[in-house]
Amino acid sequence: MGLKKGDLIRWIIDHDMYAVSGSDVQPIKPVYAYGIIIDVSLSDSKNVVVCRLEKDGSTLMMHMIHDGFEIVSSTNSTDNP
Repeated sequence: MGLKKGDLIRWIIDHDMYAVSGSDVQPIKPVYAYGIIIDVSLSDSKNVVVCRLEKDGSTLMMHMIHDGFEIVSSTNSTDNP
């Protein structure tokens, strides 16, 4: 499944809760940011331009592996590889 314009994605920006076991601390409740893919790179299909869903609608350049985002909902659009 490739990334496409119009896909809804999310990525972790923080954690609300942590669990402690001895000296080990693990994040257990992630806080997500959401965005819509507005363009996909032709040279690296995991590189995308995202419009973040927040008041200012900031635009971000993100990479699926390096930034760790995941697809929440995919579009049926066929106008972009």
